[in-house]
Amino acid sequence: MERRHSAVLLAGAAVLAYALLSACSTKNDGATPSGSATPANTQPAGSSTAVSTAPEEALRLYVQRRLSQGFVEDCDDAKRPDDVGKQCARKLGERNGLVAYTLGPTFGDYTRIMILEQQDGAWTIAYQETHDPDEPPVPGVPWPLEIGANVVVVGTAPDCLKIRQEPAITGQELGCIDDGTAVKVVAGPVDADDIEWWQLENLGWAAGAYLRYPDAGPTPTPES
Repeated sequence: MERRHSAVLLAGAAVLAYALLSACSTKNDGATPSGSATPANTQPAGSSTAVSTAPEEALRLYVQRRLSQGFVEDCDDAKRPDDVGKQCARKLGERNGLVAYTLGPTFGDYTRIMILEQQDGAWTIAYQETHDPDEPPVPGVPWPLEIGANVVVVGTAPDCLKIRQEPAITGQELGCIDDGTAVKVVAGPVDADDIEWWQLENLGWAAGAYLRYPDAGPTPTPES
């Protein structure tokens, strides 16, 4: 009798254990196991919710975050007095997927040239060059140089562009070439003495700030 009763108890316990296990399995159904696929609402690595879908939006973010100022997309649209004290942009042109703008205070001269590129659907600032309003601007757009490029010397008058044996201001001076001289880039860049140096075919090393592509076009005059 005791054996039979024990058997019944054991059977009942087994049924109860099975029911509990089934209930636990039902609650965990569909849950993500540790180390398995990332949940659907998680952003993939490297993604961003603040994508600049237009180059002007990338400039706006730069002005707001770096300069802490308001922004007007086109200097021609700036209006007094609402836009006084803000920054504005003016498009210079496009080249090989890059877009160039001037950036500066509304109703004043520009202080920066910004070149933007698109990466993974977002526009980012690839290069910028500052401009002192008290100095005459270097003509043209400073599109990134590359080895093999045919360029011209600009913005050195009334002086000339010094050519050096090594990429440094202490390098031996080999000569000096005038504005409008056509040259070919054969090596570089080398950054030294706060200058980006490029080697010119059959000449030597020169500062890239005074080298422009022939079709770069003029830099805008100061804003009125």
